[in-house]
Amino acid sequence: MEYINILSFLMSLILSYIAAPMIMDMLYRSNTVSLNYNKEEIPLGMGILFVLIQVISMGFFMILNWVDLNVVMTYLMAFVLMGLVGLLDDLVGEKDIKGFKGHIKAFFKGIMTTGLLKAGMGFFIALFLSIIFSKYLLDIVLNTLVISLFTNLINLFDLRPGRSIKVFLLMSIIMLLTSAIIEYNFILYSIYGILFIYFPIDLKAKAMMGDVGSNAIGITLGVYCILTQTILARLIYLLILVVVHILAEKISFTKIIENNKLLNFLDNLGR
Repeated sequence: MEYINILSFLMSLILSYIAAPMIMDMLYRSNTVSLNYNKEEIPLGMGILFVLIQVISMGFFMILNWVDLNVVMTYLMAFVLMGLVGLLDDLVGEKDIKGFKGHIKAFFKGIMTTGLLKAGMGFFIALFLSIIFSKYLLDIVLNTLVISLFTNLINLFDLRPGRSIKVFLLMSIIMLLTSAIIEYNFILYSIYGILFIYFPIDLKAKAMMGDVGSNAIGITLGVYCILTQTILARLIYLLILVVVHILAEKISFTKIIENNKLLNFLDNLGR
């Protein structure tokens, strides 16, 4: 399986090297731009690169019949759907409604927000995946929550250049090192190949991956987690995810990071 990991990384890296500047140019020409935290106008939605390359890379392995077709096809379907919902949020999303509570309040006022649509779709996609990949009712419940919360986790930290990708890399590497099953490692290696090209762009605030990107790599974490981690590990991840999401509604992670020397150093690393 190691050769598949290496090949998936190299294939995604090469394709991303070719496609990234083209997609940036496309976003500029179509005026798909937004102001970043420094009030600079940069391309929004660069995460479409993730969707494009991952579909090609995974599709290549399915054509060669080197991977579990049912698992990879199901993952890709969820990956693309969450990317599309994220892209909708990037293009027409409400900028003045923040947090899950804000979207719920808007809903009860008769306003459908793209944020609530994204959360609802994320839950049902997670449920669909869990029913397919799980054997018992407890597994379905646990896996649905894990996928849903991982999908949103990256979005929570996508407030400064490179921050959310650093969170993804940290969580994914921990999972790689502790996985009970190594059969699906190539999924992460393919994402690593994409990020090898895109990460410097994000760090230097030359583009934003947007929700299309954060949703895509977030659901990748969730799917990889339920496919490779023991039930105890998944319960630990769920506890961490629940705590993080509760805190996100009450405090600012940006302020906490800025007030902690170590976290602030790691957050600024590479910028």
